[in-house]
Amino acid sequence: MITEADVQRLTQDQDLMAEIAKALVEDPAAMNDLADDIADKLSDELEDNADLKKQIIDAAVANPDFKKRLVTKLADDLS
Repeated sequence: MITEADVQRLTQDQDLMAEIAKALVEDPAAMNDLADDIADKLSDELEDNADLKKQIIDAAVANPDFKKRLVTKLADDLS
């Protein structure tokens, strides 16, 4: 059977980890799952992390497309 120690040893093999990472990046389903997992975690973090929330808001406000969406949304809400 594979033990936790075996897994730890495998994760120390940088070449193996690089091959696994490359294979995962090339697999669209794996990338979608990874994006979902990361988005879920970041969403949770966003709830509690004022600095992260500020960074995201600052980046959004600096984006011209976001500003257009915001103006459109406000105009729709006020109509």
